[in-house]
Amino acid sequence: MEEIGATIGPVTEFLTVTDPGERVTVVRHYFFADVLNMDLTRRNGPEMGDPDIGDFSPVRVALEVPAVASLELQPPELADYLRDHVRSWRA
Repeated sequence: MEEIGATIGPVTEFLTVTDPGERVTVVRHYFFADVLNMDLTRRNGPEMGDPDIGDFSPVRVALEVPAVASLELQPPELADYLRDHVRSWRA
């Protein structure tokens, strides 16, 4: 996870979203992982030098439905999945 300078633990895919297009089908995979450590001084990658593609600063979010719902996540399938499952992660 070079964008946030993190070392992550076990990774598990939890959602695949497929968007069939007229010429290209886009498949996006989403994963769970534990953040074992994070050092923002280790951030690197080509996207870090291009502010037009976004901000890669970590944001901590409470594992609560209102907090997750307030993020305006995209695509909608990801937002729905997270909102529907966030309660089970607190256990």
